[in-house]
Amino acid sequence: MADMQGLVERLERAVSRLESLSAESHRPPGDCREVNGVNGGVAPSVEAFDKLMNSMVAEFLKNSRMLAGDVETHEYQEDRNDLVISETELKQVAYIFKCEKSTLQIKGKVNSIIIDNCKKFALVFDNVVGIVEVINSKDIQIQVMGRVPTISINKTEGCHIYLSEDALDCEIVSAKSSEMNILIPQDGDYREFPVPEQFKTAWDGSKLVTEPAEIMA
Repeated sequence: MADMQGLVERLERAVSRLESLSAESHRPPGDCREVNGVNGGVAPSVEAFDKLMNSMVAEFLKNSRMLAGDVETHEYQEDRNDLVISETELKQVAYIFKCEKSTLQIKGKVNSIIIDNCKKFALVFDNVVGIVEVINSKDIQIQVMGRVPTISINKTEGCHIYLSEDALDCEIVSAKSSEMNILIPQDGDYREFPVPEQFKTAWDGSKLVTEPAEIMA
């Protein structure tokens, strides 16, 4: 924690220097000395900002979950099938980023779950009171053991969602995604239903009406 506090203090000093640099950048041409370790030029404030983002700011963002205890983060996990979040709270958000060929189980009840830039990733969870979001991912499997009101799929190729009996009222919202299937429990097994990917829109005389397009063989 002391290391994080020191990092925050360094970040605050860096931001102050960046603000000073922004003011310096309005000086007349030819008067661009070195500020914050970056040589002046056409846009020294931009260079300085990039330098900060690639150093202490990146370090701060990577470790920010230590300060914000409501966010549980799993990043860059590969070939792991033993990932478990067992101690959860209602206010917690689980953020899963760039995990591959792995499985995560979340027990209890959390606020929301975000799957971002993952491949061949499986998620099993008990209950979510808000939303489960899948973004920029590929080959995702989600199994709902309890309840979830909404699952959002965006810019994802391949997403299979296994709903529980208690989650049959879940709303699926999708955009710019393909190969999506919802599996519904029936007679001790699951029946698969594809999510429409193509739609047709027509003018009914007063408004546009959109509905799934039936592909004729």
